[in-house]
Amino acid sequence: MRRLKKPKAPAQYLHVVLVIAAVALKVVEISALLFIVQKNPCNTTIEDAVQNFQNEDKELHLNIPHKYLDAYYAIKDLCAATATGTVCEFCPLNWDAFNGKCYFFSEDRNNWSMGDNDCQRRNAELISPKDVKEKDFILRHVALKNGHFWIGLTKSGSNWYWKTGEKFQGNIRSAKSEEHQCATYGKDLSAESCFNPNKWICKKNMSQF
Repeated sequence: MRRLKKPKAPAQYLHVVLVIAAVALKVVEISALLFIVQKNPCNTTIEDAVQNFQNEDKELHLNIPHKYLDAYYAIKDLCAATATGTVCEFCPLNWDAFNGKCYFFSEDRNNWSMGDNDCQRRNAELISPKDVKEKDFILRHVALKNGHFWIGLTKSGSNWYWKTGEKFQGNIRSAKSEEHQCATYGKDLSAESCFNPNKWICKKNMSQF
């Protein structure tokens, strides 16, 4: 008696089975992704977005802290509206601008050394006027304020020198005391003890943007 062979499944049936299996796997994958997203929502914060913006902004190439971004763009907009050339120049808040320089007239009082240190912390120096126009500008501002202001003029031996190293040419009112080694601007230019408490005037270049 001849043994009967079982008929083979057509190839087309096998193809259908594979397609169904692939679809089922894809459905399972999508379901798993949806579950993960629901359990772990996006954790991107404002700080992350700002940092990403800073990294992608090819114009800035600066690592600007988030708290300074508003000020940065305010300056940028102001410069775009007012600048007449390719460079925008400005002074910090509470500084006065004159002829490309910035001047700070302190309200605090201290000795000459402390005034000099304060100017250095502000990336500036005690003033050493360069010409008559600058001196007149400073004296006009001093006249509107109370007190005397330390300047970058000190005595060495029998001569007076500016912080720039230039020898002082002119007259200075002095009590002819050996203690009077530092100079101030008030109603006029005068010598005082460097330990007296006075205000001071700082000077630096305007910032460029």
